[in-house]
Amino acid sequence: MSNHEFDAGGMGCADGLAGEFRRRMQAIPVGDVLVVTTHDPAAKEDLPPLARMMGHVVRSIEDPGDGRLLVTVERGR
Repeated sequence: MSNHEFDAGGMGCADGLAGEFRRRMQAIPVGDVLVVTTHDPAAKEDLPPLARMMGHVVRSIEDPGDGRLLVTVERGR
């Protein structure tokens, strides 16, 4: 199992985050983990349901308190 990083910056689901998340998840092996870093607070509500709908497992959602959101997702299929 490997960890992969995706720094989405200020990208949100309304402006491409969902599509880029989908593309990056498909590019990693099943069982690997993608850590998404974003400055979009709405991603906390948008990304986990999308990940689950795609068959992946949301491992954690962290708010380090510096304006970033870290969403850790394991590829399920």
